[in-house]
Amino acid sequence: MPSNIRVIPAINSNHAHHIAAGLADGSVIIGQNEISHPSASSASLLSPEDTPTGSDAGGSGADGEEEEEGDDLPGSLASLRSQNIVFSKGHEDNEELSDRIERIWYINLYGEEIRPPANPKVVSSLGSAGAVIYSIGSLYTSLMPCLVLRNVGKALVESGKNTPKILLLNGSYDRETGPDHGEFTATDFVRAIVRGCTSSIGEKEGGEVGWNRFVTHVIYLEGNGAPTVGTAELKMAGIECMRVYGRKNPEGDGKGMLYDPTALAQTLDTILAARTKRTDARRMTVGAYGRSL
Repeated sequence: MPSNIRVIPAINSNHAHHIAAGLADGSVIIGQNEISHPSASSASLLSPEDTPTGSDAGGSGADGEEEEEGDDLPGSLASLRSQNIVFSKGHEDNEELSDRIERIWYINLYGEEIRPPANPKVVSSLGSAGAVIYSIGSLYTSLMPCLVLRNVGKALVESGKNTPKILLLNGSYDRETGPDHGEFTATDFVRAIVRGCTSSIGEKEGGEVGWNRFVTHVIYLEGNGAPTVGTAELKMAGIECMRVYGRKNPEGDGKGMLYDPTALAQTLDTILAARTKRTDARRMTVGAYGRSL
């Protein structure tokens, strides 16, 4: 790995962590694989029969910290012990969700919601980052589990208004954002990120924190089944949208778009260069004001 790259785990723990997804129709799906690419033989919906009734079920401590537990305790959810190693990430290869995903949260082995904190190194890195990029990938099983961790939302807000927070929009849909229940637009992606970040700091969606404190730019592709972008709508929220050149997914029409690496790099350079100019201008203004005193 290049010396200028660091990979920091979102959670600092020796124990497995699991997530659950709440759908708009009230259904709850447990486990990352079940949300993203369920196997044909697995049971994904959380049911009363799958939840232990004993009073000694593990949960959160008084200070909100997760209690450390083994990976296979008696009475724990059977669906979290299943092996889901045969799967396909393709949207067309999986049964559609019964409704849209509305929320992601962490659960312990008994299915109870917990709020684990983010790795302190992640929080520190967000505070000192020159830019934050929400990369392409699975919105609800790759990106959201990082954002809902305690202290992440606060770190993003405190990183400053001049720090670009860039959503690199997916060029296609997957099971999690599939258009089975109405078109999932760029605004829906941004709204989901805002929900995750505000839940991290215990605030309701919107609250007193504007969307552009979490997302300042959206980079996107256009055509061939890529998510549509309401540029005017996002501009009203203080978010700049930048379309870049790409190419059709070779798998076929309607299968989305792929980013051109050169065009993408140039767009990112443009955003970062604008950020540097704003920061330098601010420093010059502060310096001049200080001398005038």
